[in-house]
Amino acid sequence: MVSRASLTIGYGRVRCPWRGAVFALVALLASPTAARSQVSDPAIGIKRLLLDASRSLQSANAALFMGLFDRASFDGYAALQEDIGALTAHRRIASSVSIGAPEGGPEQWTASVDWLLELTPKLDPGPVERRRQTLRVSVRKRGKRWRIVGLAPVEFFAPAQPGR
Repeated sequence: MVSRASLTIGYGRVRCPWRGAVFALVALLASPTAARSQVSDPAIGIKRLLLDASRSLQSANAALFMGLFDRASFDGYAALQEDIGALTAHRRIASSVSIGAPEGGPEQWTASVDWLLELTPKLDPGPVERRRQTLRVSVRKRGKRWRIVGLAPVEFFAPAQPGR
């Protein structure tokens, strides 16, 4: 038995001559294997994580930025949280990252990240402070998500010093 597909437009029905192709495409896109293959590539997951970190700084969302870190495994978590809180509270942040190819596997990876920050005081618009440095970022899979477990040098995110 062959099922027939029809497409309803307005009040009438129009026969769909390419119904087999439509069903095959829908089945392929909806398959768990297709979805898993898109998300399982570690390089993609790691790059998304680091882009999310950059975007969270731009939106001055310190909680979201710190949520990308593994609190239990990241040495200096509390100090970084304090620095990021101060940085986002007092500066408008433009953030950009260029992510190198991650190395490692299967559960822990390291990547070089060329990170650029442009910091402008919120209250007294003054000169823009530009920071650019290559950071080493280590990530580990926790459950289904990647989390940052290492970042060097962490001082890159220290709040701006007066007179800088």
